[in-house]
Amino acid sequence: MTSPERRPSLIARIAAPEPAPPWDLLAAGIAVVFAFFAPVFGVLVAQAWFEGQPYATLAGWALGSLATAAFVWQTRRRPEDRAALRLGPSTTPLPFVMFIAVGFALAFDLIGLALTGDFLPTPELLGFDVAAASVVAWIVAFVFMVIAQPVAETLVLRGLAFPALRTAFGPWPGLILCALLHALLHLLTYPPNYIGVGPISPIWYGFALPLLDALVICVVRAVTGSTRAALVAHAAFGLFALLKLFVIVT
Repeated sequence: MTSPERRPSLIARIAAPEPAPPWDLLAAGIAVVFAFFAPVFGVLVAQAWFEGQPYATLAGWALGSLATAAFVWQTRRRPEDRAALRLGPSTTPLPFVMFIAVGFALAFDLIGLALTGDFLPTPELLGFDVAAASVVAWIVAFVFMVIAQPVAETLVLRGLAFPALRTAFGPWPGLILCALLHALLHLLTYPPNYIGVGPISPIWYGFALPLLDALVICVVRAVTGSTRAALVAHAAFGLFALLKLFVIVT
């Protein structure tokens, strides 16, 4: 009797190479640059449209994120490009992916509280005026944190950059570089402008926490081979951040 085939270990699945994508690092880099500047212009547009509204900045970031997603989708129209984005159904149940991501988000939050002594919202939600927030403002925050930002960053970082970096530098270095790129993009786009806190809190919330989140999301992408699963993991982190903000203000 033959023994059943053993499933590869988690480490082996992370380290397993995947086919090179039909784009190079330059194409991925252009998308990353677009992902940085699009929210800036989005905020300028939103501030003109929603002048004086407390959700104007979040709306601008959401517009920029949606523009980034549209940019990737329009520049990757060939069938081979769409296939290489790995947006098809995941063999791993997506509710399980969300459950795991929320678990990591809670664990990271407890670590951050122990390290910093501060229970703070993420930098993206610092400018969210909770006292003046309406139902519309909360909807805008939800759209940005759970839909627009995860879709845009997943397409750029896990869809385009992740396979290109792993092809160029190897599975593990590529994964780590992708996570670092995610953290750097967050630090530059959403600066941690905390007031009256210790020196560790801006470092934690501005760079370390996005880096840890990104490592989890990248591992999900590597293990499942699915960008859709990575998107769900990213959305779970965004949802957790919103729920945390709600807990802080109530």
